[in-house]
Amino acid sequence: MKTFTRKEYNLVHNALQKYELYMSDEEKRTSQIIQDKLYYFNADKIVDSEDDVFDEIVADAEEALANESGIKSLNFR
Repeated sequence: MKTFTRKEYNLVHNALQKYELYMSDEEKRTSQIIQDKLYYFNADKIVDSEDDVFDEIVADAEEALANESGIKSLNFR
């Protein structure tokens, strides 16, 4: 499933909220389930992408440290 932008999510959310007046109790529960699935799917994707970026940064830092041949010089004046 493709993630929604915030604008798309808000549109679906607002449409369901405005239509709630005409919904039965079962339809209201289904509406809430749909909203939860949409929101948490997007939130999980954001967390996963942030974890990937963090992992790349850590890997780059570890590689840089491994390639370092020690302290080159210290200049205390």
